[in-house]
Amino acid sequence: MNTASATSSRQQPIALITGGGRGIGAATAEALARKGAHVIVASRTEAELIATVTRLRAAGLGASWQVLDVADDAAVDAAFDRIAAEFGRLDMLVNNAAIIASGAFTEMTMADWDRLMAVNLRGAVLCARQAFRLMQERGGSIVNVSSLGGVPGTEKFPGYAAYTVSKFALTGLTEALAAEGKACNIRVNGVAPGAVDTDMLRKAAPHLRTRTTPADVAKVIAFLCDPAESGCMTGAMLTINSNL
Repeated sequence: MNTASATSSRQQPIALITGGGRGIGAATAEALARKGAHVIVASRTEAELIATVTRLRAAGLGASWQVLDVADDAAVDAAFDRIAAEFGRLDMLVNNAAIIASGAFTEMTMADWDRLMAVNLRGAVLCARQAFRLMQERGGSIVNVSSLGGVPGTEKFPGYAAYTVSKFALTGLTEALAAEGKACNIRVNGVAPGAVDTDMLRKAAPHLRTRTTPADVAKVIAFLCDPAESGCMTGAMLTINSNL
């Protein structure tokens, strides 16, 4: 974890955003930092993390980074150990890290299926488990970033079975962990955006056009993270659909 120039105090909320180097993750880091949190952005790509943190620090905001593969048990454990040692607590976790794979269901290898599930679902489980341990005395907020494709009754597209299943599972995880967290004031909610103008969308479906930006989604995530604004909410999955 890079902590050089870190300005967080023991009173400042601490937020971890996975998949935080670009897109929704980077926009969420900025939104939370502007609300007063010290943000820790994490992903597998160090160059993107450095660029995001450099931009936030230039704006006078508290930020640091960790290179992290959320599907790696040992790496997740070590990352949370470093957060505990450096900051003493965690107040917010945004499970945003995700990958996408496309192709006919019958032709998809189980190795590709397992890798997608490892990042999109297992990674969220591993991070949430560690976050619960850090939040159980003070409470906190976890936000899982799902997808409109993971909501029952929405349009589904051929070639994205694994991605769709992983996002449905995040909805179930959100509801289950909301029940688990009530006793220790840990709120667990989720957002389910439709198409968002990100690099992932442009690579996966370059024909799609959308009015929804990462900043739009980040505003909703920041709302769910803030107990002053959404303290009565847990177990909710908020959909974001620019076509409504």
